[in-house]
This record gives sequence, C-alpha cells and structure tokens, in this order.
Amino acid sequence: MENIGKIPFNYEWRNRWIIIQDFIRNPFQEIWFLRDKFEVSELYTRIAKRDRDLHDPNIPQWLNFGYWKEETTYDGACAALARKLGEIAELSPGDKVLDVGFGFAEQDILWVRENNVDAITGINTTELQVEIAQERVARAGLTERINLQVGSATEIPCEDNSFDKVTALECAFHFNTREDFFAEAFRVLRPGGKLALADCLPRMGRDIDFWLRVNSKKMCIPFANQYDRHTYVEKLKKHGFVNIQARSINEYVWPAAVRYFAEVGKGISKHELAIDLQKDNPGLEAWSRDRGWFMAFDDYLLFSGEKPD
Repeated sequence: MENIGKIPFNYEWRNRWIIIQDFIRNPFQEIWFLRDKFEVSELYTRIAKRDRDLHDPNIPQWLNFGYWKEETTYDGACAALARKLGEIAELSPGDKVLDVGFGFAEQDILWVRENNVDAITGINTTELQVEIAQERVARAGLTERINLQVGSATEIPCEDNSFDKVTALECAFHFNTREDFFAEAFRVLRPGGKLALADCLPRMGRDIDFWLRVNSKKMCIPFANQYDRHTYVEKLKKHGFVNIQARSINEYVWPAAVRYFAEVGKGISKHELAIDLQKDNPGLEAWSRDRGWFMAFDDYLLFSGEKPD
C-alpha cells in the first residue's frame, strides 16, 4: 500500500492563497459554487453543455479519470477503468445489474457487449445525461437490455433483492450521502449479490479541515463523504457487507490526470491527447499537491463487498 505523504507546508499555503484570490477576483461565481442549494446535477449539466461533441454519436462520451496502465488515449483509459470495475464486480452472463450514476452510459453499453450481462437498470440525477445516454443506447440497439431513468442513489426506486450486482463508476463521492447509498445498495441486492465501486477520496493523513470543506462544496461532494479508505471499509461493514476488498489504483490514475489537465488546458481535445505513463510520469505527489488538493480527493480505489447469502 503506497503512502503519498503529507503535502509540504509551503504548497498548502500556496493553494489556500489561490482559493482566496479566486474569491477576490470573481466573488459572484464563487458564491454561486458555495451556495447551499448548488447540486451535482447543475454541475454536470454545465459541464455537458460546454462539450461541442455532446450530440455526436461517433464520439464516445466517457466521463472518468481513466485507468492508464496500458492505455495512452483518454477514451481507451476510460474504457479500461470500466473493464476493471467489471472485473471487480465479476459481471457475467445472466446478471441483472443496477448502475448508479451512469453518466452517459458508455460503461453500460460496454458491459452488455463484452460481459453479456442480461440487463442493466441505470439511475442518474442529471436529466441531460439521462437524455443523451438514452439516445446513445437506442443507437446501439440495446434499449431492451439497458433501461435508464432519473433517480436518486440514496432513494433507489427498486424493490428489495432485485439485482445480482450494483455498480458505481466514479460517482459515489457525490452521493448525499455515500453511506446512505451503501444501505440502499444492500437493500436492492439479492443475497450473494455484489457491490462494486470505483471511487475518489481523501488520502490517508490528509487534514479534514476548512479548506477541504470549501473545495468539497465547489466539487459538489458532501463533506460527510470525506474520509479515508479505512473508514470507507468500516462503513461498508456497518451496512452488512462481507468479503470486502479495497484495491488502490492511484499509480495508474493520478499521474495521468496531471498530464490530462495540462493538455486540455492548452485547448487539446480530450479525445486527441496522448499520455504514456511509461515515458512521462510526473508521480503521485504532483497530483496530490495541486489538482488533487483543489479537487478535494487524491486517493483512488476499487472497492467491492458482498451481501451475505
């Protein structure tokens, strides 16, 4: 288990000063971010509307950090992360799956095609994402096997013991709260069913303080979700899950994210950039002291747990 370590004091103060300067330069936008009723659906609607390729059926609409162990393109890395989560979930033919926070449903299409799962029900709070995802599923000819709807992760509109697997690909940090989602996932899983998540969280030893609270609010992350991997496992146990696994994939996510944001910041399309961690790897610390600090998470794990038979 790697340990990123504590961010040097001088970087902490530099980052805090940047937050203060942002507020001074544009107080109205900062207040908009920090207001009580700012919701995750607003955040992702704004992000989607900025994407000029949103309605192009030939361009994938992945929306995660990606798994870059062997991939060098954004779309390839995002698909690789979905495959890793599918492995952790042990998706297999005949499975009935609930995918929570499905984004644009790229992973659902992949899991039906590659894992041959029987059926996927998807719920998502962002209506625009649901609309676009439904269009993409229809073009793929998979509407009979993938059913997507607006719904809450903490009030899942499904019967008890309905699914073989429940998945959440890089979204559970947004749920209000993640722990309430654990309870709902346990409820809708059949005995012997499995929960699998790819999730971002604070690294071990990170200060849970005022500055993390500010950044969490701007990222639509409920502050109650800000805990490390050990607490994460304990909360899964609390809600009845057994055979819990927690696998860190930090080294194949965050160093590439450093390059991703640098290149996209130059105006390069995420679909055109190339990142090769074998040749150019800035290391975990580069992410943790900059983007990781500002985005309110710098640990990345694949979690799984089972509902007892």
